[in-house]
Amino acid sequence: MQIRRRIGFALAVFMLTILVLIGRLAWLQLVKGPELTQKALAQWMREIPVEPKRGIIYDSKGNELAMSASADTVVALPAQIPAEEAPQIAAELARVLKTDADKILSLITKKKAAVYIARKVDPAVAREIRELGLPGITFTEESRRYYPYGNLASQVIGFAGIDSQGLYGLELQYDEWLRGKRGYLQYPTDNKGQEIPNGTPSYIPPEPGYDVHLTIDQVIQHIVERELDNLMVMHNAESVSAIAMDPKTGAILAMANRPDFDPNDFMTAVEEVGSQSVWLNPCISGGFEPGSTFKVVTATAGLEKGVVNESSPYYDKGYEVVAGQRLHCWKRTGHGQETFLEVMQNSCNPGFIDVGQKLGAETMLEYLKKFGFGQKTGIDLPGEALGVMFNKVGPVELATLSFGQGPSVTPIQQAAAMAAIANGGKLMQPYVVESITDQKGNVIERRELKVVQQVTAPDIAQRVAVMLESVVADGGGRNAYIPGFRVAGKTGTAQVPKPGGGYYSDKYIASFSGFAPADDPKIVVFISVHNPRGKYGHYGSQVAGPAFRNMAEDILYYLDVRPQAEATSVQAQAITVPNLVGDSSSDAIEKLRETGLNIRLDGQGAKILDQTPKAGVKVPPGSTVIVFMGEKPPSVGELVHVPDVKGLSLRDASVKLSAAGLQVQAVGSGIAISQSPASGTVIPAGSIVTVEFRP
Repeated sequence: MQIRRRIGFALAVFMLTILVLIGRLAWLQLVKGPELTQKALAQWMREIPVEPKRGIIYDSKGNELAMSASADTVVALPAQIPAEEAPQIAAELARVLKTDADKILSLITKKKAAVYIARKVDPAVAREIRELGLPGITFTEESRRYYPYGNLASQVIGFAGIDSQGLYGLELQYDEWLRGKRGYLQYPTDNKGQEIPNGTPSYIPPEPGYDVHLTIDQVIQHIVERELDNLMVMHNAESVSAIAMDPKTGAILAMANRPDFDPNDFMTAVEEVGSQSVWLNPCISGGFEPGSTFKVVTATAGLEKGVVNESSPYYDKGYEVVAGQRLHCWKRTGHGQETFLEVMQNSCNPGFIDVGQKLGAETMLEYLKKFGFGQKTGIDLPGEALGVMFNKVGPVELATLSFGQGPSVTPIQQAAAMAAIANGGKLMQPYVVESITDQKGNVIERRELKVVQQVTAPDIAQRVAVMLESVVADGGGRNAYIPGFRVAGKTGTAQVPKPGGGYYSDKYIASFSGFAPADDPKIVVFISVHNPRGKYGHYGSQVAGPAFRNMAEDILYYLDVRPQAEATSVQAQAITVPNLVGDSSSDAIEKLRETGLNIRLDGQGAKILDQTPKAGVKVPPGSTVIVFMGEKPPSVGELVHVPDVKGLSLRDASVKLSAAGLQVQAVGSGIAISQSPASGTVIPAGSIVTVEFRP
């Protein structure tokens, strides 16, 4: 009996053990099976990551501004490289890749499953390495970012790094959308990491990133960048920035700066400039004192609060004294009796000080905030700055604030503020991305227009727009006039502040902000030129105004905006050239600024000896007057040295000889090929120098 019990107990234990084992087996096979299979595969499968292609960045017309192309990356599998062959393999790779063999040897002998040798190599290099048939050397496909238009909109688009990660600009801002999902190439190996000869590799394809569609138009961007290049050369500027915007939506049609860089080779610009700042986008991150373009805010507040209207009288004596400080107008002698409309046309600082004082500090700060100054616009680009407003506004700060000196703003804030006037008082949030789509063209996200706030009543905005149109028609903005179009805008000239306080006497920021057509705006353009040092002066009217005209005219025609039958009356106006002979360069610049003409200074000296066109000639607005500088000619009979005039035109030779106190007798026409007496000869002033000219 006892034996039977023992047998039964043993059998029960045995059966229970069998059941436990069966249960455990079932658990491992059915429940834990997939997980254990993956772990087993991980032990004997090796994988090489396969990069996804970043999404394409398109302009508003479907042109590819940033794209990804397949590129081979050289990969070493150290376990499959025979130790005795490693030095020779390293030497062969170093020869083709033009790099250090010891560096490659250290890579291919690492105790790793796979290591990168060279990433995203040229097709010819990859082909040569394949032909070598080196053991343990294979390839993986990656994508290389390519920017087909080079520098175009580079600081907006930014660039991607070696790992296809966005580093600057839109590439960084929309990196999660553009990057995609990584894939893998898997192959089986034995316990030593050697690839199993008959093993079946598997491929998990990467998922490409989404495509980003911009509001930027490649053609408009080209127009803007062309003019920025001209500004840099013509005015020897330190830097320039420009924005073209659709005032009704806030869409950015173009945004550019100089200097800039080529995102295909983004490190070269850093080496040339010596700083990574060349990658930044000053249109959204660069702060500066705006100058007279800021007067639009003061004018809007003054009209809406009723402290002034277009015909309000003001007498400008050339300055206003505020808290013991004399604040001057650009025209030191003053403009005399003016209406407020003329104060705007003449960009008269004392007139705006008067309006600012009537408004008071609290109201001025209220309108600054309404127009979006001192806060981010919310544009979908990284690195936007706030700008800097006054912490405390006393009488002097209020006065300077009224004409744009003191606060620091960004170009995008300036453009958005002008767009609010063009858009009936609506401040729109600017943006550069219209939509995001997948590879099949399905829209994943689409931009919704955002009205930030109504900064002023529509009728007030319209009145300010009419005043700005008169600035171009009859005031200091004449150089921005476009034949056949109604143009509204405001010039700006601001001094550059010193780091420790005060302002540089010879550094300026010239700007222009405007829109066209004035009665149905299609574009707003803002331009700033930092430290123009050319021969054409430094005022916004002389530097930025003509650039606005060139940009806006081409953009309007590109947008198929036709000239208007009843454009602003400036079309029929002609300006009489004033007499500048005997004036200093600063006096001449001031005279021409009043008339709306440009100036180009030729030669050296304290006084103007001659000018072209001559005084009294009628010319179109925006024309350039060339003045020839020199010292006072010597008295007749005084001994002088004959200057060298060979290679000069008749006009230039005459000016040069006249400056030396000599007369010219011209023989022939064209370019001077010989002269008598020869250059360097000492003769009495008033003598005749015979110069032969040939075509």
